[in-house]
Amino acid sequence: MHRQAWIAWLLILLQAGMFWHFSETVLFPVVVVAISLPAVWWRRRWELSSGYLPWIDLVFAGLGTLKWNLAPYEPPTFTPYVMYPLMHAAAPFFLLAQVTRLWARRPDRPLPVYLPLLAVLVFICLGDVYLAPFGRRRQMYQNGTLALVGLSCLFYSVARRRQEPPSAHARWVRPTLTVGVILACAVTARAGNTWLLSRWSELEQLLMRASGPRPHTERKNHFIGFSGQAPLGSIQLLRSVVSEEIALRVVSDQPPGYLRGAVFERYAPHGWDLQTDWLPTSYSRKPLPSGDRWELPGQASTTPQPQFLLRPKFDGNLRPMSIWRASSVERFSFLPLATSRLEVPAEVLYLDRHGVVTADNLPAGASLVAWVPEKLEANPLESIVQSTDSETGQPQDLPRLLTLNAEVRLRQLPDRMDPLVVELASRLFADCRTPLEKITAVRRYFATYQYDLKIQIPPQRDPLAYFLLEKPAAHCEFFASGTAVLLRMGGIPCRYVTGYAGAEYNRIGKYWVVRQRDAHAWVEAHVPGQGWVIVDATPSDFVPATTESIGLWQFWDDLNLRGQMIRTALANESWAGKVLAAKLFVMALLTTFPGWILLGGLLFLIVRQIRFVRRAVQVVRLEPALIELRRLLEELDRRLRRMDLERAAHETLHQFAERLRAAAVQHPHLHQAAEWYQHYAAARYGMSPDLGGHEFLRVELQTVCEQLNARGGSGTTSHKQ
Repeated sequence: MHRQAWIAWLLILLQAGMFWHFSETVLFPVVVVAISLPAVWWRRRWELSSGYLPWIDLVFAGLGTLKWNLAPYEPPTFTPYVMYPLMHAAAPFFLLAQVTRLWARRPDRPLPVYLPLLAVLVFICLGDVYLAPFGRRRQMYQNGTLALVGLSCLFYSVARRRQEPPSAHARWVRPTLTVGVILACAVTARAGNTWLLSRWSELEQLLMRASGPRPHTERKNHFIGFSGQAPLGSIQLLRSVVSEEIALRVVSDQPPGYLRGAVFERYAPHGWDLQTDWLPTSYSRKPLPSGDRWELPGQASTTPQPQFLLRPKFDGNLRPMSIWRASSVERFSFLPLATSRLEVPAEVLYLDRHGVVTADNLPAGASLVAWVPEKLEANPLESIVQSTDSETGQPQDLPRLLTLNAEVRLRQLPDRMDPLVVELASRLFADCRTPLEKITAVRRYFATYQYDLKIQIPPQRDPLAYFLLEKPAAHCEFFASGTAVLLRMGGIPCRYVTGYAGAEYNRIGKYWVVRQRDAHAWVEAHVPGQGWVIVDATPSDFVPATTESIGLWQFWDDLNLRGQMIRTALANESWAGKVLAAKLFVMALLTTFPGWILLGGLLFLIVRQIRFVRRAVQVVRLEPALIELRRLLEELDRRLRRMDLERAAHETLHQFAERLRAAAVQHPHLHQAAEWYQHYAAARYGMSPDLGGHEFLRVELQTVCEQLNARGGSGTTSHKQ
């Protein structure tokens, strides 16, 4: 049995054990070991043409990609490496590539020299190890790495072939050097690892200083501004800590505008919250009958979803806006204020009294399709607070008493207001007669302010009073809070809203990307006869805006969105979802740059394979006698290979015959085999080739095989004529 194949199998066994230890996955490592062992033990190896290897690698890459997109790996313990699920999906691909090379080993050459490099890539993919001084996982990884180095040295050591037997002096030189290199690598790695662990805290501080100052955000919820409370500074924290993180992807022919995520009513000295004593806090909504659904044009949605009516009184043309949420904000729903209908994969929809939507048990990555007016800045003409019939789930008008109660709640001010703030509001609205004039006055007042994400509040000062009176540079939360308080002092019902207000257009996928830096706060004021009006007093230069750009990241982001669409379609248990997923996959291949590369590679492999097949067919048809001679040659090559005598790719038949004569000094039965190779060379490549002499070679080959079986070929099967 070939020593190099055994070393390659030990490498695969080592990687399978490490994969099992770090991922706690049992089935895959066992299957890999089980399918790779027969490639070493079974002497009649499957001789696969190298032309099939790219196809097999392509299949494994596709399966790994589907596994990563549809069922990403979830580490059993916390991992600080963000892309570890992707690396975990890449490790099986490199491991299976080694198994394929082991099975597809050709008889005329050794295993590929890059096989240990694939093993190194597997170790790199599994390298998210906790660097504790006495961690069990660290010790396991370190010992496995040393074993990998040793096996790699042995692999390359036995890969070298000699044309003549080594001398007595050279027999011990190579093993000694190999052991010395392994020991030197082990000692150096141990010393370097020990030094790195002893200095790790200093290196970590050095790296943190080099990367710039970072805010201390441990034990803080970055998305608290979208939950039940909105302290002043929560949106600023979100924009400063994870500013480049993608929150939403919006498929729309127009910019998404203001996307509201949470609405708050009561202002406290340090932020906003909900009034839980004001009923109802929320109400349910049932989906519309299938006959009342509006169909979506194009790719606004991946699969048909239940449709809910939110605002039936809106007049005008509506268009769909498909909103795809990232995993970090899946528990929130961000929709335009003027959303009339909503498609969401839920049986029941819940709305709070301000129209903020929530739903239970939404599939991960599901989209929200909002039907909005053609002009997104249109105001929904509706009552000051929504209500619904408990049986039909349809909106209804509130009684006058409840409407007055809602107006009182949305004009409510803190118990203690700074007298200077009250005086400021009186001066501001002295000449105003209508709500719109008061809104204009507030905007004009804040036009002289400056914008800054860092505002320092003096001790023992009310944050909002300090902002309104001293006019320091501040961020959107202070502008929105000041606007709400001043409007309420002017008798205008209003509410504090948090969400997103900007987007970046992806030209490749033709959709809008909303990042956490686009998080924003503003005010919605209720104006009689006009409904709810968005009031944003933040300086216009610092309101998150819509931009258009082009970059390489857009190719990758477009691929991510298409993958999310395919996952959502596959999550649908019906056949329509599966068909739609296949359609989306085909469209991704035809309309994306990575898909073009993949199709180009497939086309190249197909053309290359057809060309090889045609060439083989021509040889078989033109020279059948030559095929018979090659069969006889392969028969003797196979028998000698079982005796660890393999003809190298660079060896001619005469060179191999001379090597057999040299080995015949200890094994005389090889002398006649050497003679046969010379006769074959004369019949095939002589001055006068005799392609019809294959009958003589066949009879002579039978004699050689009988001698090999009787003298040196024990354990082999008899020759079949």
